[in-house]
Amino acid sequence: MHLTVQRGIAGATLAVVFATPSVRAQRTTFAYQPGTYRYAVVTTVDRTQDQPADRPPFTFQVVTRQQVTLALAPLAGDTLDLTITVDSITVSSSLAAPAPNLDRIRGARLKGKLSPTGRVYAFQPPGDADPETAALYGAFRRFLIPLPGTPLSGGSTWADTTTDRVTKEALDVTTKTITRSRVAGDTTIGGQQAWRIERNSVVEAHGTGTEAGRPIRLRNDGTIAGTHYISARGVYLGSSSTQRAEMLLSAGESDTSMPIVQTIKSTVQPLAPR
Repeated sequence: MHLTVQRGIAGATLAVVFATPSVRAQRTTFAYQPGTYRYAVVTTVDRTQDQPADRPPFTFQVVTRQQVTLALAPLAGDTLDLTITVDSITVSSSLAAPAPNLDRIRGARLKGKLSPTGRVYAFQPPGDADPETAALYGAFRRFLIPLPGTPLSGGSTWADTTTDRVTKEALDVTTKTITRSRVAGDTTIGGQQAWRIERNSVVEAHGTGTEAGRPIRLRNDGTIAGTHYISARGVYLGSSSTQRAEMLLSAGESDTSMPIVQTIKSTVQPLAPR
């Protein structure tokens, strides 16, 4: 998560061992288990922008490390109360710029509601939220992956399409994401049998707005490839993913900026309870 905090352990990798006995197909619909869980999240953003007049590309890297607490509590009907608390956060960057002020981020509590299968019902920042808090909501909106409303088994596949509309920096942006998921196999993580779920997404974003009286347009296309781990009893056990995107921003009738290419690598690892 980049601070715009993007979606998102230091020196650690997911300890995954392939199990000998496979996880049996679930006889009931998957459901996330209510409880309190802790995770370490590391996101590395590498960004490159071409420069005019044969100048070398402008490149930089931002690394964000966080520890977060995820709390799920049952509500009436088919709804879970969701709270994500940012316990700690550090940001390092190759840019020669002052370090960001993270005081408002540490301890932030993000509230929402979702279905037991991970479909988000509500997860929006309050109307008076500062830009950093609003960015956190965007980063963590899909922290838990949605699962289908059918029993899982090895080889299960499904597809999701989402459309998001936001206003950001004078642009009204619409983003369409098509994701295909597959139960690729069984694993053991920390002694828990789990599904290994591969997800591949195609992302298309378009935006329009005005700046200094001139029309501006945005196009941002990309892909996301990730592997996620879910225990058979409904606990999220971490992930690793890579997102690649190319953005074009144009102003006026023909003034087109140099393309921006961005790669975001993110790893989530479960931590022991406090």
